[in-house]
Amino acid sequence: MGNTGSGRINSELQATAASAQRKTTLLAVAAIVVIYIILSAITEWRFLTASNMLAILTSSIVPALVVLGFIFIFTSGIMDLSTGAMMILASNVGGILAVQLGLGYFGLIIGAVATAIGLELLNVKLILVTKIPAWIFGLGMTMVYEAIGALYNASMIAEGTQSVSIGDLYRELGAPPVNVIVIMICVVVAFLIYNRTNLGFGLRAVGSNSSVAKMMGINVSKTVLAASVVGAMFLGLASAVNMSFAGRVAPTTGLASISVIFTPLAAFLLAKAFDRIFNITVGAIICAFLLTSIFNVLTLLGVPSGTLQQVFMGAAVIICGILSQRKYKGVVQ
Repeated sequence: MGNTGSGRINSELQATAASAQRKTTLLAVAAIVVIYIILSAITEWRFLTASNMLAILTSSIVPALVVLGFIFIFTSGIMDLSTGAMMILASNVGGILAVQLGLGYFGLIIGAVATAIGLELLNVKLILVTKIPAWIFGLGMTMVYEAIGALYNASMIAEGTQSVSIGDLYRELGAPPVNVIVIMICVVVAFLIYNRTNLGFGLRAVGSNSSVAKMMGINVSKTVLAASVVGAMFLGLASAVNMSFAGRVAPTTGLASISVIFTPLAAFLLAKAFDRIFNITVGAIICAFLLTSIFNVLTLLGVPSGTLQQVFMGAAVIICGILSQRKYKGVVQ
């Protein structure tokens, strides 16, 4: 009788929690709709149009894919800041295989994904072995990867050309409806891996407390390496989609590649803050879309796309960081 009563109480508590979760989600969606209507009114109704919403969605897909990668890499405690430089190299390798070797979309995708996985595995393995703080190691590897890209670009210029360009070829991957299908599939895959597999359970345990996870019998190093492979797969797909969308991704120097991850980083932090409203994997596309919308509004209002929008981006990263850590007790590293 006692077990029956306890089971009934647990069921009622779960039902109450689920109902509260649904109400919170509906309120969040309603708030977003109201905000979008207000933003549209501010921009003289140029914002909330079908064509502009499609443009925002298209621009938010690459950041959303990067956020999916961050979910698996950063959650394990590996704050790898070299991902921007890594993605630039991956885009160029994919472009070379697609155009110069004639492998088409297969070469574009496989080249970008394989490069991202290889480089991220190298990074994570060295971080685990050397025990160097991930963000410091990432900065160092950023300069290394940027130097490799610069050498490649210099060799192309010496031959009278520039870094690989796909021109008008293989552009469908970065345009609707293909890019929308890609992000939908990736969100579903990320959701299932993160929430329904042993890897996802182990990753969340390691991210919460690696020492406790180890006592639970979880192989921390193996989990971190496996998660980095999954995360790098999404980074590679983001690189391929970005190359298809832009046509050419030029290598950079002077740590400029870090700016590539600013929007995804802010979206990742915002998704963490909203994790109790939207599952973080679903929040990847929602938060990337929200942040892209903000910069779209700034453009519609005539705010210059250079310095002032960078100020807004910096503020967005800080605010999202505060929101994501608002319930954390202790020192945030």
